[in-house]
Amino acid sequence: MEVAPQPDIVSPATKVAVPAGLKLIDPSKLDLRSDDEIAAWLQEPHPITSDKNVWAFWHAGYTKMAPWVQRNIINWVRRLGPEWTVHLLDRVPGSKTNVSHLVESSYFPEAFNNNTMDGPTAGAHSGDLVRLPLLWKYGGVWIDAGTFLFRHIEDICWKEIENPASPIEMAGFVIEMRPGIDCMLNGFIAAKRGNPFIKRWHDIYVALWEGKTNAQGFHKHPLLRHLPLLCPPVDRLNCPNLNLMMEAFSDYLAAFMCFERLRKLIDPADGFNGPEYYSNHMLLLPALQETYYFQQQTNWSGTRQFELLTAKRTGEGVVKDEIWQAAEAFVTDALTNTSTMKLSHGPPGALDSFLADLWDSPEHQEKDRVEGTFAAYLRYGSVHFDQTRAMKPIKMGWPTEEVLTCGVLEPKKE
Repeated sequence: MEVAPQPDIVSPATKVAVPAGLKLIDPSKLDLRSDDEIAAWLQEPHPITSDKNVWAFWHAGYTKMAPWVQRNIINWVRRLGPEWTVHLLDRVPGSKTNVSHLVESSYFPEAFNNNTMDGPTAGAHSGDLVRLPLLWKYGGVWIDAGTFLFRHIEDICWKEIENPASPIEMAGFVIEMRPGIDCMLNGFIAAKRGNPFIKRWHDIYVALWEGKTNAQGFHKHPLLRHLPLLCPPVDRLNCPNLNLMMEAFSDYLAAFMCFERLRKLIDPADGFNGPEYYSNHMLLLPALQETYYFQQQTNWSGTRQFELLTAKRTGEGVVKDEIWQAAEAFVTDALTNTSTMKLSHGPPGALDSFLADLWDSPEHQEKDRVEGTFAAYLRYGSVHFDQTRAMKPIKMGWPTEEVLTCGVLEPKKE
């Protein structure tokens, strides 16, 4: 793969070439503490003084995170600077950053409060349960911990949310979850505190957990059973066939189906109008551009992503062969044309390989930052480069599917 010549600029201060479409961030805007200082700070609770909060969660706590995930969070802190506060919460007994210090038990199901959630996805679904109450109570942006951040939150969505002349109150990324049907992901959610959609979304999701310790069978719950199973059009997503049944896939992503229920619901009791809210009050950005761009470019192959990012970019003996050209294009595109890069571990077994799993393994735990590699360059760019492109939201109209007129927690009448 050939990379077209770029009119790059070389910064006199850093001697780093800045690709076209990017500019260097003024260091005065960054948090310049060391990694160790930021890591120690992340393990302490912080006062909530505004809605400018970034929320993340790791059920076993910071010290149990894979090193590459720790570096993600550290880089958010550095990139976002002093105006935003990153809160990393957990479920570790006795922890000062346990989510229980901020969200009362009444927001959670019995299985969460009693620590009886089971199965291989208990940690992921614990995160699904905590994100919406945090946004409802305190406002801000939820970001999944496995996410690289390539653009400031202010530029992604927050300026629009804070603009008094704008109707926008909530933001996120949408992807086709069934042919022709977009759904918002929950790995990046932005809203001010007290958002009416956020609270109802959480109420629906918590209702699924009544009497349950895992997500098996959620797609058959009375609140969701009228919705078809999630079935992504893999050809249009440039994705291989998923190696699991769509029932299990829909259970794993039941929070997405709760969102879908709500966006198509009008509640006559209080006048809440999901279709109107979805159409007029949400800033919705294409996930294939803004968080899964790198996946599309590699056919969703963690092995291929690992190969490109571990390739040497600079240093003695570097040969600009086909792998180098492909890696240069891959990383430059990511830094220039996508606002985040979401890595995940699941659904377990859905794909042949996940980059997150490879970086988790003991033999590869430092491969996301080896000096001179494309991975290290990606890390550097995520902190020090700013994009110049204009982001293009998707305009969502009134849903073409059936609109429900019923209570938020009322099953569809047969």
